[in-house]
Amino acid sequence: MLKNVVALDVEVATNRIYWCDLSYRKIYSAYMDKASDPKEQEVLIDEQLHSPEGLAVDWVHKHIYWTDSGNKTISVATVDGGRRCTLFSRNLSEPRAIAVDPLQGFMYWSDWGNQAKIEKSGLNGVDRQTLVSDNIEWPNGITLDLLSQRLYWVDSKLHQLSSIDFSGGNRKMLISSTDFLSHPFGIAVFEDKVFWTDLENEAIFSANRLNGLEISILAENLNNPHDIVIFHELKQPRAADACKLSVQPNGGCEYLCLPAPQISSHSPKYTCACPDTMWLGPDMKRCYRAPQSTSTTTLPSTTRTGPATTGAPGTTVHRSTDQNHSTETPNLAAAVPSSVSVPRAPSISLSTLSPATSNHSQHYGNEDSKMGSTVTAAVIGIIVPIVVIALLCMSGYLIWRNWKRKNTKSMNFDNPVYRKTTEEEDEDELHIGRTAQIGHVYPAAISSFDRPLWAEPCLGETRELEDPAPALKELFVLPGEPRSQLHQLPRNPLSELPVVKSKRVALSLEDDGLP
Repeated sequence: MLKNVVALDVEVATNRIYWCDLSYRKIYSAYMDKASDPKEQEVLIDEQLHSPEGLAVDWVHKHIYWTDSGNKTISVATVDGGRRCTLFSRNLSEPRAIAVDPLQGFMYWSDWGNQAKIEKSGLNGVDRQTLVSDNIEWPNGITLDLLSQRLYWVDSKLHQLSSIDFSGGNRKMLISSTDFLSHPFGIAVFEDKVFWTDLENEAIFSANRLNGLEISILAENLNNPHDIVIFHELKQPRAADACKLSVQPNGGCEYLCLPAPQISSHSPKYTCACPDTMWLGPDMKRCYRAPQSTSTTTLPSTTRTGPATTGAPGTTVHRSTDQNHSTETPNLAAAVPSSVSVPRAPSISLSTLSPATSNHSQHYGNEDSKMGSTVTAAVIGIIVPIVVIALLCMSGYLIWRNWKRKNTKSMNFDNPVYRKTTEEEDEDELHIGRTAQIGHVYPAAISSFDRPLWAEPCLGETRELEDPAPALKELFVLPGEPRSQLHQLPRNPLSELPVVKSKRVALSLEDDGLP
């Protein structure tokens, strides 16, 4: 099932379609009429892929080329995915679209990194050069017009559609519009029309490729349209496969036979290449695990193969793509294309998002989620401990408060000397408690010579009585009895409390372990 397809290409002769899926990190292939059936989708590349964003098919030599912005590499493999090698792994920032010209042996790609550019090299990874490096920001899609020998590209930040010739000259800006080029991504050209996709407008547009006029909408209300290709036999003219013209199978190469750029009539037709972890031997055909004694140690290079050019008598000079070194070896066979290979372990590096993250599609959820996941993890790592500590503190406080309430005992009882009246007064409440410091019921007696009180429950008045007896006594009158009938109770702590006009008396005791 398709999930996040951002690049595709076709092979008209075999009626096959190829595509990259960012979510699955795989490259697939299927027949055009069966591509919707998951069972018919064949996985070509599923290892050492990070963010494959560009794809091109060499319909003549049966190879596929792709860019990987995560690994920052450009690689090549056979159309069945059986043999592959990395052509470039240096001086790449955010490689995206890629297009090939197998008739002349060149490939072209865009890089929208901090130093945006459009570059060109041979299909075997040699003769690398920059075509456009100024007045360019986000070059997304590129396409080739083989008949007019021009390259077209869209810039989603400058909102422009421009073209140059295959040498990088005769630059023209065809369209500059924020309406029709809000966020262009894929581009294709056929006959006198140029077509492009737009992520913001969710549509496919077309215009005259010569003057940029006659802009029209071909399709709209699309769901994130990314790449676009033209399926027509005129787009892929037939040509001879140089590797098959050799007497030896696969051009005599043990691993990969790659077409060489046709710069002049003396340029070799092809060169041999080896896997990333192997070296090309002195015969320039076989691959070895260890470097051969005839090879000269050189600086690391992204180039694995190179065309042979004649130098001093009896020697052949091989120049790398990055032009940072040259190696001389004895001329073993002048007719056989030679190459220089540098062993390089497969590298997988994390993609670093540039400040212009909006060019990663909603386009590129797989890449955007990396930055979002990192920020989210950092925020979670800070917030979660704070929340946990706060919850623990709150839980501890609630537990303590609940324990405090459970250990505080209270009881309520009615005042037996209270009688309702017609007066509207607030209800008074007398609290009686016991503390650990004093050890007795409060309020405590002020002195040992308390005066007896006369209690009148109805009126709530008190007055002093003089008792000639040497021992102090407490006297009171029960409700309904005459004042002359006094009652006396033994002295106890409760007798020291005055009688108060109150409807209810509350007694609160704290369980402090006192008897």
